[in-house]
Order: sequence, then structure tokens, then C-alpha cells
Amino acid sequence: MSRPAALALLVVAPLAVAAALRFGPDPVALADARPLLARAGEYVGSDACRACHPDQHASWERTFHRTMTQRAEPGAVRGAFDGVERSFFGAAATPFERDGRFWMRMPDGAGGTREAEVALSVGSRRYQQYFELAGAHVGDTYRRLPLLWHLEEQRWLHLNGVFLAPDSDDWSTHASTWNANCIFCHNTGPAPRLVEPRTTPAAAQRADSRVAELGIACEACHGPGRAHVERLSAPRARLAPPDELAIMNPAQLDQRESLAVCGQCHSQRLPAEPEALWTFLETGPTFRPGDALEAHVTPVTCETVSPDPRREELFAARFWRDGTARLTAYEYLGVTQSPCFAGGEMTCGSCHTMHGGDVHGMIEPEKRGDGACTQCHAGLDTRAHHGHEPSGAGGRCLACHMPRIVYGILDVHRSHRIESPDVRRDVEAGRPNACTHCHAGESAAWAAAGLARITGRASEAPRSRPDGGPLELPEVLVSLHAGDAVQRAVAARALGELPDARAAAFVVPHLVVALGDGYPSVRTLARRALVALERELGLGLASELAAFDPLAPLEVRGVAVRDLLTRTAAATRAAGLPPPPAGTLVGPDHALDLARVRALLELQSDHVIAIGE
Repeated sequence: MSRPAALALLVVAPLAVAAALRFGPDPVALADARPLLARAGEYVGSDACRACHPDQHASWERTFHRTMTQRAEPGAVRGAFDGVERSFFGAAATPFERDGRFWMRMPDGAGGTREAEVALSVGSRRYQQYFELAGAHVGDTYRRLPLLWHLEEQRWLHLNGVFLAPDSDDWSTHASTWNANCIFCHNTGPAPRLVEPRTTPAAAQRADSRVAELGIACEACHGPGRAHVERLSAPRARLAPPDELAIMNPAQLDQRESLAVCGQCHSQRLPAEPEALWTFLETGPTFRPGDALEAHVTPVTCETVSPDPRREELFAARFWRDGTARLTAYEYLGVTQSPCFAGGEMTCGSCHTMHGGDVHGMIEPEKRGDGACTQCHAGLDTRAHHGHEPSGAGGRCLACHMPRIVYGILDVHRSHRIESPDVRRDVEAGRPNACTHCHAGESAAWAAAGLARITGRASEAPRSRPDGGPLELPEVLVSLHAGDAVQRAVAARALGELPDARAAAFVVPHLVVALGDGYPSVRTLARRALVALERELGLGLASELAAFDPLAPLEVRGVAVRDLLTRTAAATRAAGLPPPPAGTLVGPDHALDLARVRALLELQSDHVIAIGE
């Protein structure tokens, strides 16, 4: 295997293996699988920690980290394996249960069907993916099945409908293996043990993988525990100072080393030394908690050269043009780019905790919202600082300094590059601006003038957008129609959370247009935003929105979008809502100016943005 191909295997969902996985080795009986767990070396497993640290063990056990990878057993598998056929993108699959085991009947890629038994699940918070076992004759490889279970929406989705790509009928597009991808960050002590990775082509790669523990357990953050357990077995060992206990406490590490504990996974990365790639693929990552992360890996940035010369924008497309990440798994990079890190003492532990708080985000109640910022920046939660009503949405620290501009699977998350809004910087970088995400009817020039008035500092208006969209129109509406896939997804998410839905009802027909977007992920977020607005506005569109399926065939969706556009204009007129502001492309009769919207749609790019999952 060449180094570029191997690097792609490590950091990118390996599209090159699609054909092999479609027609690849037959699945094997799970009873024939080689054992996944191996603790003969430095790892001992989380059960060894329970006796001495029962409270910490219990608080970890309730987290999503623990259940990130699980064997396919009742109680662990969350999807509805109910025997009901689901149709997506020109074909169908049926998840079903047989004798307490979970299966998926699906196309075999050659015109027929086959049955795949679920061996592993990955994910436990937002969605759960499933993997079958294949190829026991040369090592056990776990390959991803094409349907995932969305935990929040409680429905099956096809992988082709959740990434940043147009509709596709090719069910093998997102074929991938657990052994060369998920194993690295969703487990403890991973050893991929790819079979002859230096010589075997990517499409034929096999593996005989081992992990110290499925999921993200104690030793992922504190380091391997065998030496610690052996040392603490001596009667008076607990009286030893912390630096003699042969274990790492992230809270006691220096700033950068503490951050590295999380950054080993919350950062897309490449080996710091090219030859280390083979170690990673065979025996696993070399980083251990307490190390300097950059001694082992180099975080991916917008300047990282693509390992595939045919896809020069592979990594650059994952960032806004100013170098800010716009996809998840770059939190480490975002923090290290922040002045709170460079000029302060901030680490991940400044806001997050592994042993307390709500498991959704691992944040203590007092650090939810402004509390995370005011612990260091006391006295800035005032009108003089932010120019908004202190109790309103515009008075929230995170809304301005950590806006939601980062795409994850069917959701948009907060940026971890903590910084102040800059309208010109944002718009010229193709990056959503925090001001216009709330003030949906306003242009970038309006936002720049308002920011200058609030801060008392010069704030220049942008001179252009990367997509060539008009600057005089409302910024977020231009992004919704003319932007690339991430811009459109972020805009759709933002329009469902406006602080004053009645005053911003003009966004409803724009979101209906987005239901016809060519990217299924954008359609899903647009529908979610419309459902949220319908709850606020009561336009009488609830049944139509509930019936709209973003993954339905084009001809079905097209009819639904046209009907909804007609219904929306009539419903907003009947609701007695305020007249739409000038410049929002919605007339006084609440009808959308379709000609001007079509002109914006012509500016869209159609490229695929590889998320790397």
C-alpha cells in the first residue's frame, strides 16, 4: 500500500474500499470470530478501577463514552429491528431480529439480496451505526452496514442521507471498516492489526484487531493502568505522592498536556512522522495521556496537503477560509486557536467534566451557558458589553463567541474557536456570522455597522462572498440558497432557532424551498427548522411537515414542496403576521419572489465535502 493510500485509510472514510466491501468476503458466524479484547500488555480494563474508585467508575459508566462501541446484544442495540422494510435511494433494506440476534436484509450489489448479522454498534447519543463481521479466513474485519438508527428522531436513515453529498443511489458510497476507522477513537487501547498493510491494496485490506476495552474507558484518559494497579497493591502505596502512582490525572497535567488527553480523539490528525503510520495501522496509536500530542500526531488544518492528488480540497474543504473548522472532530484545533488558550489557562476541563454534569455535553449546571465564560470574564454580561437585553438571546456569551457553525451528522454544533464576531472576516471567509444568524432579515453591512456601534471600534463591511452572492440581501438567506453544503446546513439550523419567530416568519417560505435542496442533509435540517417554527407560529402546517420525508424520491418531494409553498403564503396571510421586511424576497402578500430565489440557487456549488467518518 502506498503511503498516500494508507494515510487516506487512516483519516478519511475509505471510499476506495467500496467495491471490495460490496462484493467482499462472505460474513462469518459471530461464534467463529476471534476475540476482540486483549489485555496481556499494559492495559487492565475499567473493572480493575471499580474497587478503589467506585464513585468515579459509576459517573463514567453513565456516559455516552462508555457505550460508544458495543457488541450487538439486547439492551445495547437501539435501532428498531422490527422486520419492516425501509426504502431509500432506489432500494430497500429490512432490519429484523432472529433468536435474540440482529440482522439486516439488504441488496448484495449484484442484483440480489443478502442477510448481514450485526456484530458491533458504534454510537450511543445521536445515532447508532452497525457493523457486520466478514472474512475470518484472513482476519476479522467489521464492515459498516448502510442504515443507521437516529436516536433523536427514532427512525432509520441511510448513510447517503446524512453526509454532505448530493442524493445517490449507490448504496456502497459510504462503505467503510471499523478496523481502519472507528477503532481509533471509539475504543480504549486500539490495535488495528491490519494484515500486511504495507503490501496489501486498500480494497483488499483485512484485519485481526484488538482493543483493551470496547468504548472509551478509564485508561483512554488516565493512561494504561497495569503499573498503577500493581504499585497500589502494596499496603502503604496509597500514601505515595501523585507522581509515584504510575497513572495520569488530566486535571493535574500542564495546560497543553491536559488538552491533549481530549485532543487524541477530538482532533483529526496524521502521524507526526510518516513511518509511524505503519505502527498506527498495526499496533495502534503511540500517544499516552501525559504526552505532548504533537510528538505523536499532527492535527489536520486547512493547510494540510491531501494524500490523494485527485482530491486537492479534501482537507481544505473542512474549514472556513480563515482556518476555522466547520466540521466536528476539530475541537482541539479550535481551542488551540483561541485567545482563551493562547493567552490564558483554558483547557477542556475548564468547561467540561468526565465525572459530573449532564451527560449531554459533560458540563456542570453552573457552567452551562454564560457561566462557562464568566468564571474568567466576570462583569462582561452587561448591555454595555454586548448591546442587547441581558436576559435575551443576544446577551448570551456563547451566541456571539462560540456560534453554531460546525456541521456534525444532521446537526450543527458550536465552534470551539472562541473569538469575537467580525462581520467582514466571517462573510469573506464564507463563514456564517453570529449577528445575522439571529437578525435573519439583515444584511452583512447592517451587521458591521451595528457591531461598530456596540463595540465603539471600526467594523468594516465585507466586499464579497466566496459564492458571489449579493451583499445587499439578508446574509443568512443568501447562505441558505447560494452557499455550499455546510453553509446551507448551518443556515437551515439557525433559522429554526430565531429569538422572535413572529417577526421573522418571512423565513418560512425560504425554508420550504430548502426542502427541495439537492443534499438530503440540508433537507433534513430545513424540515426540522420548519417543525420548530410551526410550533411557535401555529400556521396549520404540522401535518404536511410531519408527512414530508427528506429521503423520499424526488418526484414525491417535488410535489410536496410545491404544495407547501402555496399553503405557506396563504397560512401566513391568514395568521395576521407582520408584513415581511423589505429585501427579504417575500412580498407584502407573503408570497416568495421565486425568480430571485432561483438566481441565488444557481450560485450553489455541488461538490462533496468529506467528513471523514
